[in-house]
Amino acid sequence: MECAVAIQVLPMDAASDDEVVRIVDEVIDYLKSQPVSLFVGPFESTIEGDYDLCMSILAECQRIAIAAGAGKVMTYAKIDVRAQEPLLTTERKVGKYAQVNAAFDASRSEENQ
Repeated sequence: MECAVAIQVLPMDAASDDEVVRIVDEVIDYLKSQPVSLFVGPFESTIEGDYDLCMSILAECQRIAIAAGAGKVMTYAKIDVRAQEPLLTTERKVGKYAQVNAAFDASRSEENQ
């Protein structure tokens, strides 16, 4: 059974925005190491793959955040499970906006130079 899981990990007791980013980056590094499709967004990351694997990954995200120093973690998840029909993939949902996102990235890059 395939699924898509949008995961938002929020370290609630981080002392600063930099600390939030550091902890979330460790979770994203973990997600990058997993054998699932991954899309990283500004508020959540989305993984796609086998249901049991994705549920295991979701649980591990909280452990990773705690190991990274978060004492209190709020994790929000949206789960799309498809028993029979094909998964509505992230690519299908937002792939058509790749040029818009690339233009955003380019404009931000120019502003920071």
